[in-house]
Amino acid sequence: MQSWFWGKRMVRSAAKAGAFVTLAALSLTACGGSSVPGDPKESRTQTSAAVPSRSAAPAKPIPAAFDSTRGWEVEAGKDGNLRGPAVASDAGLILFRSISEDKKTASVLAYDAKTGAIRWRSKPVANPTRDSLDADAMVFVTHKAGKEYAVLAVTGTEGGDGVNRASGVTRLAAYDTASSGEAAPVKETTVPDKATGYGVQRDGGLTEVQLGRSTAVVDVLSGQVTTYDRNNAALNAPKPCELAFGSCNTSTGVTALTPAGPLVQGRGAFWALGGWFSGDVVPAGASAIVGSSTVTAYGSPDGHVVAAWPSTGHDNDRSVWAVHDGGTGQVLATVECTGKKATPRLSSDGRYLIADFAVFDLQAKKGYCFEATGARNPVQLTTVDKDGTAYGNAKTPDQNTGGLSDTPTSVVLATGQASALPAGTLVPDLIGADAAVFGTDTGIGPVLVYPRR
Repeated sequence: MQSWFWGKRMVRSAAKAGAFVTLAALSLTACGGSSVPGDPKESRTQTSAAVPSRSAAPAKPIPAAFDSTRGWEVEAGKDGNLRGPAVASDAGLILFRSISEDKKTASVLAYDAKTGAIRWRSKPVANPTRDSLDADAMVFVTHKAGKEYAVLAVTGTEGGDGVNRASGVTRLAAYDTASSGEAAPVKETTVPDKATGYGVQRDGGLTEVQLGRSTAVVDVLSGQVTTYDRNNAALNAPKPCELAFGSCNTSTGVTALTPAGPLVQGRGAFWALGGWFSGDVVPAGASAIVGSSTVTAYGSPDGHVVAAWPSTGHDNDRSVWAVHDGGTGQVLATVECTGKKATPRLSSDGRYLIADFAVFDLQAKKGYCFEATGARNPVQLTTVDKDGTAYGNAKTPDQNTGGLSDTPTSVVLATGQASALPAGTLVPDLIGADAAVFGTDTGIGPVLVYPRR
């Protein structure tokens, strides 16, 4: 099965907190206090570089599926922090990206998901000068030919002086997740433009790089780059698509990838380039255009397409959320729910998919909506585990401030029942095969990792 992860430009609180920072020359401490592979002496011998401090995590209140007594944490050191964790489940790793103190290089740090021992650190990649509109440096995971790879992406500008302008550049470096010591990239690829976002096919080794006026599709293991210019006639729909006013071949651009080819978003329609067309697979109760609302499609981490279709006969905030087979376009599951925007996320086994307030069981082909009802506050879900338990926060009215406060919540998808977790319970930001991750940026606070029970 094709499975993909789509990374967007980081405009979250972690990214807004500050500029790139650096790794600290601090010691590593084993969770139990004894020497393990990856302790300070071994790490410095293998990688010739120190890493931010790693120590036993405090027994914080967390969901019962994870062991609060066996966790580890990574904290910011006196010289810098780590950011953007990613899970490499095959190798049992939690990956972080880091930027050198002088901001001239970037690298990947790989920690054992269960113990926090440092497994490897990548050789540094030249890091361009970045501004606020460029995509943040990030690390993600892909597979090809049965092997798992970590991909480090950096972007910005290089060169330039008082006469000559700096040039945009994006670098992608792929590393074998089974590496040890100081890992050399198996392949480095350069795209001659700045990126505003990334997406990676978790099976296949293809990365989508959103550029200013085009999209580049990169095979990170062969180095092949294919560029699709926006609003180019080559992106036109595979069949006539005239609307009441104008054509769907307006404002076209490749926004994701599917097993049938690049996913193109047009006005009031989407399609796999040269393949299926959304006008042939409109779900029941939906329309491509309702008032000022038009259908919008998103690439899913597993190669499916998730679309927010305007709901016929409702106001502009209602959508029929649909999961489409990425190879054929056929509708697999739907649910009517509020919202129009989403960054689809999967459980580690690929069965469950979150899209804003909607959640799908892809095996049962059933959708759930956790918007506000007469009896329940809306629940914004962030992660879903392979047992069908989802986690997030209910948006609870705060009588003191007049705003909304977050109530940690768990949802059992089999029953659709949402329940408040004990006050102060931490909600996972990532859930992998071996552990859950709480926090995304050590510049904001420690990143905590707790193994499964």
